[in-house]
Amino acid sequence: MSQEDPACCGSGCTNCVLDVKPSKHTLPPDVVNVFDRTYKQFRCECVTPAADNVFRFRFRYVPAIGDEREQLIVPPGCHLMLRALRSALHQPDRKPVRSAEDNPLLRWWEANPVQPGGEEHAKQTHQKYDKSEDDLYLSRPYTPIAFDQEHGTFDVLIKLEPGGQMTNHLVTLSAGSRTEWKGVYGDFLWTRNRYRHVVAFVQGVAIAPVYSTLRSILDDEGDETRLTLCACFRNLAGVLLRDELRSLAGYWNFAYAIYLSRRTCACAAAGVERCNCLAARLRYNEPIHDRRLAAAEIERLLQRPLADGKPSLLVLLCGTESFTSFIKSTVEKLEIENCYTF
Repeated sequence: MSQEDPACCGSGCTNCVLDVKPSKHTLPPDVVNVFDRTYKQFRCECVTPAADNVFRFRFRYVPAIGDEREQLIVPPGCHLMLRALRSALHQPDRKPVRSAEDNPLLRWWEANPVQPGGEEHAKQTHQKYDKSEDDLYLSRPYTPIAFDQEHGTFDVLIKLEPGGQMTNHLVTLSAGSRTEWKGVYGDFLWTRNRYRHVVAFVQGVAIAPVYSTLRSILDDEGDETRLTLCACFRNLAGVLLRDELRSLAGYWNFAYAIYLSRRTCACAAAGVERCNCLAARLRYNEPIHDRRLAAAEIERLLQRPLADGKPSLLVLLCGTESFTSFIKSTVEKLEIENCYTF
């Protein structure tokens, strides 16, 4: 997308999240999606802590859905755009209107002061080049992990960064606050039973598009695709959707494992290689490992479904560039044909 396009956010993205072909996602002829790629108002219903620096937000469509034809639909793996006025983003001296005791965002904000130079770094990272009227706004993409098409709500996981421009806006939200969203964007399409196996690798908050995809497959009683999820997080406190993944493990065709890159117990600080500290904090049969996901383990996980033939396997990836490159090295080594990166 050209930066002269009025829809451009002006951030100079290499892979523009708005640079997509007309949507391939089709709806029944008698259904109209609330999301028509124009900004709509949504009210913040609730905010709950999800992990270290990550919060789960629920938003509701402001005009109550009364038309039977109108529904809120977010296809699996697709994302939405949130925008905010730039004039309200940089307010380092603002005083919270509400007590931090009843607002988890303000509690986080007070506990995570901006480090010297932090706000200047945020400005440089997201420097605006577009000089048109759209320069009044800042936009960011977020992937819903759940939505209720009849009641017009959706949930997103958002990681807050001290000094981040959008973070300065998000910490001011509370129940009743109004926001502007548009969508949907994304080109991932799923066809029931197209693959026999799906193996997904995710990192941190990037679990969102993969979780929504796997969840939609499991919700389809006619889909018998076998699903495996490998999720990587920094530590146990940073694990996202822990309860949800444990619940999904009840499906016959879903398995998952969580890998922690850092041990935070006293044993690790003392140089003890192995201990039972993590096991004592896990639930029964919870597949969480206090080690990094190694290349040998990735290869082992992928070789199992390959027994049914390469065309029957789809690999899904979502994370940082270094993370996905690490996984892709094994995918290419095994000459796996089908791999999609969100």
